[in-house]
Order: sequence, then C-alpha cells, then structure tokens
Amino acid sequence: MVLGDFNMIIRVTDKNNTNINRRMMSKFRDFVDEHELKEMYMHGRRYTWSNERDAPTLTKIDRILTTVDWELDNAEYLLQALSTGVSDHAPLLLTTSVGFNPKRRFRFEIFWTKLDGFEEAVTEAWVCDPDIVDPYKRLDTLLRNTARHLQAWGQRKMGNVKILMRVARWVIHRLDCAQENRALGQLEIWLRKSLKQALLGLAALERTIDRQRSRMKWLKEGDANTKLFQAVADGRRSKNFIAHVKKDGVLITDQELKEKAFFEAYER
Repeated sequence: MVLGDFNMIIRVTDKNNTNINRRMMSKFRDFVDEHELKEMYMHGRRYTWSNERDAPTLTKIDRILTTVDWELDNAEYLLQALSTGVSDHAPLLLTTSVGFNPKRRFRFEIFWTKLDGFEEAVTEAWVCDPDIVDPYKRLDTLLRNTARHLQAWGQRKMGNVKILMRVARWVIHRLDCAQENRALGQLEIWLRKSLKQALLGLAALERTIDRQRSRMKWLKEGDANTKLFQAVADGRRSKNFIAHVKKDGVLITDQELKEKAFFEAYER
C-alpha cells in the first residue's frame, strides 16, 4: 500500500521542512501503535527519499516495521539505507545475522575467595610489562590480566570441585561396601572420615556456587527479562552498533580493527 510521502511520516523529524500533513501523520502513527509495531533503527541515513531538486525535499518514507516477537527471534539484525542509484528512493538492506559478538563480561564470583589458592592466583596475575609507564595504562593492563587469569583459574577450580566430589563419593561407597563384609583398618577408617569431612566442605561450596548461579539466571531470565525489557535492550544494541569506520580513507568493518582504530584515535 503506497500512501505518499506525507502519509508515511511517523514523526516531524522524518522530513527536512515544515510542510507536514499532521493529520495523516497522526493516523499513520495510530496505525503503528494499534498493531503494536516497532520501527527498526536505520543506520547511515536520516532520510530515504528526495524530490531531486536544487533545494530538495527530503523525507523518511521507507522503513521496516516489525513485531516484538520477530525482534526477539532475530536479535542480531542490522538495517542500512544504501545509495539511491537510479531511483529517488534509498533501498534498504536488512541483515538478520550480523553477529555483534559482544565480548564476555568479567564477573567476579563470590565463591572464589573460599577456594584454596585464590590469593596466590591474584598475586600471580597482578603483573604488568615494565615498559608500560603510563599509570592509567598500567592499571588497565593489571586489571585485564587479573580478570583473564581469574576466569581461567575459576573454571579449573569449579571443574575440580565436581570431580573431587564424585571421587570422594566413589571412594566412600567402596569403603561402605567393604565394611559390610569386614572390619575396616585404621587407615581406611581415617580415610573414610577425612573424605566425609572434605565432602561436607565441597558440598557447602557447591551450594554457594549454585545459589549465585541461580540468582544470576533469575536476573537474566526471570521477571527482569520481560519482552519489553529484552526488546529495548536488543534495540539499543542494534542502534549503538557501529557497522564501519573510516580511517585514512580506508573503510574498516572488522570488529577488532574498528576497536584498534578507536583506541589509536583517542590515544593521540
């Protein structure tokens, strides 16, 4: 259905002058609201149509409207307006699998402090190249090194907790079975008692881990994660995504190279 440039405007900023049919604009906005549609954020352009005159009228009359359910199922989308070419309309390019690939954020696990070797792990990780003399860069490097080291150390320790519990239960089970047929020796009694004490400590640690995990999962998937909340978060991520940057006349699209370009620009 083609409604014309006046009718397809949702807001005043969709046109570069004040010659606006507000009644039709309001009707179109009501239509969008009534059907619970959401406009995709468009990267790169403010307007999509021009009357091609010397003092052109520019409007945004090409857009994509979607539902919240579609956006939740296609969170990594990117909408861009391309060159008008031979037309007075800018074609829209919708990519549904951009792959934002956000870096995993560092989360300090409370239970780490209860594990043996925590302080040693921090001391070992808190190192920095002596050639880095800028205090802010040194602090940044120290924190990054420590975060990376603690994540790897925590993964190893968490795995060890589960393995140690399984091994302890297996050995205790074997000693229980042996006790049904014969008297246990002094070393076997000592081992069984020691393993049970160790198992209690490991079980307490496992409960602490599970509590923190369940709390994080609730925050991620529970009441805080309504469709509206998720849609707003996904929309903000899509809007804030930088598809490319230009440095020294070169267009950069690779994520790591974009990060490097920004870092070098602010370093100067």
